Amino acid sequence: MRRRVAACLVLWGCGAAAEGDRVTLELANSADYLAARLEQRVLAPYLAVNPGVRIVQQNAAVYQAQYRERLLTSMAAGAPPDVFLLDNSDVPALVNRGVVLDLAPYLTRAGVDVGCLDQRVLAVFSRGNGVYALPRGYTPIVVVYNKDLFDRARIPYPTDDWTWDDFLRIAKQLTRDTDGDGTIDQWGTYVDRRPFLWIPWVWAGGGDVLCSDGRRASGCLDAPATIEAIRWYTAWMTTQGIAPRTHNQLPSVGDDFRLFNSGRVAMMTTGHFWVPRLRPYVATGRLRVGFVVIPHRAGARPVTVIYASGYAVPAMATRRKLSIELAAYLTDSLADAARGEAGLELPAMTTATQALVAGDTLGWEAAFVRAAAAGRVAWGARIERWREVEAVLPDLLDRIALAGADAAAAAHASARALDRVLGATR
Repeated sequence: MRRRVAACLVLWGCGAAAEGDRVTLELANSADYLAARLEQRVLAPYLAVNPGVRIVQQNAAVYQAQYRERLLTSMAAGAPPDVFLLDNSDVPALVNRGVVLDLAPYLTRAGVDVGCLDQRVLAVFSRGNGVYALPRGYTPIVVVYNKDLFDRARIPYPTDDWTWDDFLRIAKQLTRDTDGDGTIDQWGTYVDRRPFLWIPWVWAGGGDVLCSDGRRASGCLDAPATIEAIRWYTAWMTTQGIAPRTHNQLPSVGDDFRLFNSGRVAMMTTGHFWVPRLRPYVATGRLRVGFVVIPHRAGARPVTVIYASGYAVPAMATRRKLSIELAAYLTDSLADAARGEAGLELPAMTTATQALVAGDTLGWEAAFVRAAAAGRVAWGARIERWREVEAVLPDLLDRIALAGADAAAAAHASARALDRVLGATR
């Protein structure tokens, strides 16, 4: 794939230069400063063989919601970027509105062999035979654990076949008053109210927040398996005492990494996006960590969620050939390998992932790949109104974990509220 893409790049680049014009392409993503620098390095070979092309990165360096708002605003104004990073949660809305280009008819000409891509990740951006973005990378949600805390307690590291019972037993052993002052200062785990992190636990318990067609929540969010899973998850803090709480509220966003890297929480739910943050601590010997698939309830199948991003081209693109070719280049093996080595994500190109696993002496990448084997496409990639659904779900946990509401009653009320959001009831 690399050779064929390079050939196309040279031909198209020369075409632009021969006209005596320097073409400017706008590339939009939500990268922060370090990620933007990485993307610039990734672009260097492309620019070297395309002297007639100039690329301007629109790096929002903001939260995903703000990036999405800027992107939609530019499209509404008729001035979208030539290529943009598409989050899985934006696929349904943008595809349904016809504002992203179906790349499938152009992939052969662009030298893209979709067989080289992880098919589960490609499915996130596909609808029937249509391909609406070329996947860049992905992450399953997993459990990260502090090996030093496990070693001190003489607890074997968890394996991919562990269950909820194993998890609870280990978390209790790792919840300790280490200085003898009568107050817990080391917890086994952590309750995170953000749905993208706790929904995989519900799945691993055999439940779900929506029914299979994505059109209603009643009968699924308030189903016995889901209620049991939510009750079990919130019990870490309410009755089991294995997760921290502060002044009758859940820990704030950002507390998770601080508590983990300081050794105050032994196991945390996270994704590949933590790898770059953990590397400096591991490199200097301040932490020893491992990753493992989310445990499942006995009798249920191991499962997690896969979140992905890809590069898309707007349907109204005025420089369609160059835009498609740039998207292909940005998701090819060279670019994927560079991002994989930086730890940002698992590459969507299977060969790049295999090389990453082979070169990883810590075993982290292999753990993520094994977890991804049990991965399911996120709800956000399946239904258009997911962001509205997601906004309702944190309140469900708050009512149970903080207000002491009955899990079944709270789940039923939330299910009814989500049915209204989805238009199932009025």
